[in-house]
Amino acid sequence: MPHGIAIPEHEQQQMPARASASEQPEALAQSRVKAKQLMIDSLRSIQLQGLSPVNARLTFAGDLPVESFQCQLWEPARAVQELQPDDGVMMVKRFDNISSPDSVAVMSLKGQLLGYVPRRHIARFVNDTTCGHVYAVSQDAASLWRLTVACRPELPPLTVDTIPANLASYARIGEALNPDDWEAVQAVTLQQAGYRCRECGPVGQLQCRERWRFYEGYQVIKLMGFAAAHPQVCAVKHLDPCCLPSDPRRQHAVALLQHINEWCISETEDYLNYARSLVLQRGKEQWTFDLTWLTENGFAIPARLQSVCGPTIPANVEIRLQSKEVSERRSKFVKGGCCFQ
Repeated sequence: MPHGIAIPEHEQQQMPARASASEQPEALAQSRVKAKQLMIDSLRSIQLQGLSPVNARLTFAGDLPVESFQCQLWEPARAVQELQPDDGVMMVKRFDNISSPDSVAVMSLKGQLLGYVPRRHIARFVNDTTCGHVYAVSQDAASLWRLTVACRPELPPLTVDTIPANLASYARIGEALNPDDWEAVQAVTLQQAGYRCRECGPVGQLQCRERWRFYEGYQVIKLMGFAAAHPQVCAVKHLDPCCLPSDPRRQHAVALLQHINEWCISETEDYLNYARSLVLQRGKEQWTFDLTWLTENGFAIPARLQSVCGPTIPANVEIRLQSKEVSERRSKFVKGGCCFQ
């Protein structure tokens, strides 16, 4: 594969070995079962090709288990006491936490810090942000507040890329790459994604979008690669949270965020207002890009982007995060909707 982006071995097709005479009846039966299952999967995939992002998301999410956990409260704040069952919350990885860059904060959709995911359960959260809902808010005999959250830890949410103002016009990396490089990136990204939208699953149309990771403590936005996404999803990811409420793009984003993340309209507005405040807050600092992903995969950083590239993330932070990601891949999810505490 050109430009040094290798296709994982498990995606490469291999010819099965021929069965011996004694094994042929059993092997034939197994092959028929596999062929039937492949046919069913293919028909299901063909049916899903015509689904909208919302309907595809419902099918995609339905295949993942719902789990719950009791978060470690930051403090018995009024924000926790005012929560109601089914209120939307976010689990956000705090890469700005210098002492513990693998911590996962539990936040309201207004951006209020409620608490943290217990350390022994952090590996279950494989996305930088995870959406969930309040399962229960209670007080024990000692008058201590307890917050239980339900979510699908493996399910990617739909969020807006909160790029600060000084980098917003440079965030479309694909537009800056030369056509041949961008074509190579798209081809490999779609193939490695199994031609499935990251947020919605299998849908008919697909584009490529950037995957960013924000390091607040360093004012650095790191390119983590690219993801396959439906065009409507890309439009939400690239939305300017500071646009006017009357803007048709914002109205479309409200509708899609509401359905994909299972929020009500007021919760969606709360999130967009928080995204707007985050963009304005980040705009007070001079942020830079870390585009080492491009050079690591054999692409040259376009001249237009070199002026907005700054120091890379310190090695000690990256090593800790990489160790965590290895543990994530080895972690086994507890199926069946059970509660982990």
